[in-house]
This record gives sequence, C-alpha cells and structure tokens, in this order.
Amino acid sequence: MSIRALARVVPGLVLYSFAQAICAGATNPYGALRLSDADSAGLSRGEVVVVAEVARDRPGGDVHAAIEIAAPAEEIFRTLTDCAKALKFVPHLEHCEVLESAPDGSWQIVEHRVDHGWFAPKARYVFRAEYESFRRIRFTHVGGDLRENQGTWEFLPSEDGTSTLVTYNAHIVPRTYVPRWLLRSALRSDLPTLLKGLRGACESPHAAIHRG
Repeated sequence: MSIRALARVVPGLVLYSFAQAICAGATNPYGALRLSDADSAGLSRGEVVVVAEVARDRPGGDVHAAIEIAAPAEEIFRTLTDCAKALKFVPHLEHCEVLESAPDGSWQIVEHRVDHGWFAPKARYVFRAEYESFRRIRFTHVGGDLRENQGTWEFLPSEDGTSTLVTYNAHIVPRTYVPRWLLRSALRSDLPTLLKGLRGACESPHAAIHRG
C-alpha cells in the first residue's frame, strides 16, 4: 500500500470518527497526550500538537493531537457532530451520514466517505460515536476500510468558558500491512489541517485576528 493509499483513510477518521485527553481524572484506554511546557506554549500561540506512535511489536499506530480553540466547548462539540458542517472543513470528506441514532441522542452510527481524487481510491468507514455532551466523544470501529479505529475526543474548557483545549487520541490499524515509517507519516499528515479547519469553523473572526 502506498502512502497515498493509506492517507486516504486518515483525514475523515481523525475528525468525526466523530467528530479529546487532558482532563483531570479522565482515563483513556488508547493512551493520552502528555503536554510539555513547550507544547503548552505552542498551543497558546495557535500551534497544533501532533504525536504519532507506531509500535514494533503490533500492527497499526496511535495518534494524539491537541489544539486550543477560542470558543465554548458546546459550540465545538456541536460543530464536530454536525455532518453539514463537517463537510465544509474536513479534508477530502465528500459524504457524511448518520445511519442510526439513539432515541436520547447518546450515540450514533455514522458513515464517512473520503475522496482524494484521481491518485487514490475512495475510502469508506463506519463508526459508532458515544456522546458525553460537551465533554467527550468515544468512537469505535463498525465497518469499512480500517481493521480498527477507536479513540476519544475530549473538550476541556478554560475557567471562564471562552476557550477550550481539544484533544484527540486514537488507535488505528489498516486492513493491510503498512511499513512503520509510512504509517507514522500518514498519521501525522492531515491532523494539523483538520484541527485548524475545526478551529476556523468555531472561532469568531475577532479571535482569529487576535491570534495573529
């Protein structure tokens, strides 16, 4: 599998795989992103932190990311879980559909289709998203072009509620063998674009100008 073919399954997975874990007391079975002082300083400057880990002794990889967004957690949560909005900022996402939903809205089965154009086949994946409103999204693989796809989004609001630290942690296993360096490169490639797109969809123009 080429890096282009592998990359086709990563971008939409990263978001909505529904579209979080630096939260006091939170546990995350997929590992957690630990921020250094340098990472925290970078986040305050508008940078995106991305860490991709590919183990030697098992297939697939783990990816962790964080971004600070000048918007309330509720607004970010609602943007991530809105198919119409996702289509506007998720790279290469051409189809987003809720296939099934709990009566109380606590979970959904979601289908994504991604198209990278002429150089890579279209990708499809279906996942179950479980919601803890405005705090956390947990997603698990249901079907499509990955063997495993599971993880969390988490939203940690600032004290005054005007900004939110968004973190993403996931374990991803392709259906076919991929060299470690190739998988690591693919996992790192689209997350910054995706997270900056999410920030752009949620922040006010004033916040964007203030960041510089």
